[in-house]
Amino acid sequence: MKAIRLYAQVLVDVLSAPDSNFAMTSVLGELADFSKLTIESPLMIRVFDNPVLREDEKQNALKEFSKKMNLSAISEKFISMLVKRNRLGILVEILAEVEVIYVQQGGGLIGEIVSAVPLEGGVVTSIAQAISKKMNKTVRLKEKVDPNLIAGLRVTVGGLTFDGSVRTKLNQVRDSFQ
Repeated sequence: MKAIRLYAQVLVDVLSAPDSNFAMTSVLGELADFSKLTIESPLMIRVFDNPVLREDEKQNALKEFSKKMNLSAISEKFISMLVKRNRLGILVEILAEVEVIYVQQGGGLIGEIVSAVPLEGGVVTSIAQAISKKMNKTVRLKEKVDPNLIAGLRVTVGGLTFDGSVRTKLNQVRDSFQ
């Protein structure tokens, strides 16, 4: 969605401006905490997206949340902008896109690792490091679980897919008999 990329780029531009006094990790952490709160309490998004409430009521509610969460002015302004435009529901995606932008600005790639079960500890990190070495670029992998794989992994980075899943192997065997 173009809006997600646009909001993420605006946030990155503001936070990384040469005259910016905002600590990038601090602001992104605050926004992530606020985002987590909206996920854990979907009622919160419904309050801010409620067309019956006036804009000043929504902004007052946001100020109260900001005080309780001790949000910085920039975090509050960004969330306020999303509330005014009824976009608070895409905050999670915006933050994910911010990470993509940072990795890309540094010449790296974002990929996806899909497994049948959640991977333990540093497995994802080890695989990302191995792919980074092979591709000679920094690679960050987002983990996803898909029980349909049965076992094994599927890794997609920069348009390339490395598929070592049992599901794919079974499909290849089936196809060879047809």
